[in-house]
Amino acid sequence: MLEMVVVLILLAILGSFVLIKFTTSNVELIVQADILKSHLRYAQIKAMNDTVTWGISFSTATTYTLQRSGITAPSSHNLPGDNSQTHTLTNGVTITSGVGTSVAFNEWGSPGGADFEVWLSTSQGSPSRITVTKNTGFIP
Repeated sequence: MLEMVVVLILLAILGSFVLIKFTTSNVELIVQADILKSHLRYAQIKAMNDTVTWGISFSTATTYTLQRSGITAPSSHNLPGDNSQTHTLTNGVTITSGVGTSVAFNEWGSPGGADFEVWLSTSQGSPSRITVTKNTGFIP
């Protein structure tokens, strides 16, 4: 009986380490996905208040940039929470699908006639998909 209790205690200790490591990487992925969603919504709102398109360009696996009319936005328009038009993903989070693409919103907040997707991931855990719904621009 004593051996069984010792084995259960060891399993509980090992399980807690695995859970902590798994949870930490997922938390950072969730945080970066939420930041990206807020930046997409920011570009969408800017487009709805302007006569030109605003969007986000995913230039590398770790950065994306706010754009106005297809070029980098003026320095007076920084992304919320950043000191520039470019955001760098942190703590091992990377863009795994969508690098080299961009999404632009028109005056109605629409990204056009096709859904836009970008995937974020870490070396551990499952990836996170961010979708901008065609025509409506809905970002769940």
